[in-house]
Amino acid sequence: MTRLFLINGTRTLASLFLVIVLVLGSRQSSYPAEHEIRAILKQPFRIVLAAAIGSTGYSWSARFDEGFLKLEKSWYEKPESKLVGAPGKQVFVFVPLKHGNAKIEMLLKRPWESSELKTEVYEISILPK
Repeated sequence: MTRLFLINGTRTLASLFLVIVLVLGSRQSSYPAEHEIRAILKQPFRIVLAAAIGSTGYSWSARFDEGFLKLEKSWYEKPESKLVGAPGKQVFVFVPLKHGNAKIEMLLKRPWESSELKTEVYEISILPK
């Protein structure tokens, strides 16, 4: 009886892992999604991304030109749902430093891996006050 439970439990975990991989993998595109943001000089703006399930090790990080933008703060918001495996959100707050155009690449990856699972690209138009 115990052996049967372990086999079924292992199959359930393997099935859950496969579903997570398929969902995250299906969202990956060879062409990054483009997003446009119009920002006002010196006024903070947010980028909010669905965070991967924490136990997978994936998290979002930002790559951008620090001459145009400053990452003021970022944090993780827990999911509202109590369901196991429900994704939370990662929030990033940027402040435009000078007038012009900038790009932010948001990378979903594990810190110990060199390649990302997904990239979201944001084109930022920074307007004067």
